[in-house]
Amino acid sequence: MRARRRVLRLDLEKGKGEWEEDLVAVDRSVLLVVNGFPLTVLPSSPRNLRELALGHLLGEGVISSPEEVKGVRVRGERVEVRLRGEGRMEALDPLEAAERLPRPPPTSFDPAVLLEPFRSLLPRSPVFRSTGGTHVAALVTREGEVVARMEDVSRHGAVDKVLGRGLMLGADFSSSFLALSGRVGEEVVVKALRAGIPLVASKAAPLLSGILAAEAGGLTLVCFARGSRLNVYTHPERVAGKAGG
Repeated sequence: MRARRRVLRLDLEKGKGEWEEDLVAVDRSVLLVVNGFPLTVLPSSPRNLRELALGHLLGEGVISSPEEVKGVRVRGERVEVRLRGEGRMEALDPLEAAERLPRPPPTSFDPAVLLEPFRSLLPRSPVFRSTGGTHVAALVTREGEVVARMEDVSRHGAVDKVLGRGLMLGADFSSSFLALSGRVGEEVVVKALRAGIPLVASKAAPLLSGILAAEAGGLTLVCFARGSRLNVYTHPERVAGKAGG
């Protein structure tokens, strides 16, 4: 979603300024309520809020399957989720969580397939194209099929929405990878591990926390996926064999 605003554009080289109309990305603070309890407030683009809620609960370890969800109701910027049980609310340091979670399967990925989403991830994202104000995430199968693609003003929000859509579609997370436009830290790695995703790829840089969490959790982390090149930071056995390395 986009909004129009007037902006004063200053050109120091020409020594002048002009008022013009600009498009900006719209953000909201979304209240997530679980079993009647206000759980958290999520910064988000005001669309696909059902996916945001389900993906956030999956990525935080509150649920592990759609069968645990009794119902979801979106009321403006409030999302109410009813679970069949109480859910799991264990608070762990992300690195500790990565060490404790089950290791993802040894699914192999063709490096060429890992690069393909980044040729279209941003160009086909309309809000990013017109505002530059969103992050993009996609869930992609090992054969290269894009199962879900989401834009959001928040890096974590884009990931949550993709996980939520995948959960709703019954996607096989174990044979898919997460493709991202933004940097990768430990929180994103742990979200992927909780969903059972074996590989995260980004066109941007990793953070040290993301590398450490991926190493500890057995997840393959690929960054700087651009053109014909990519950097594999952890567990290269899932991709190196097909790259000749």
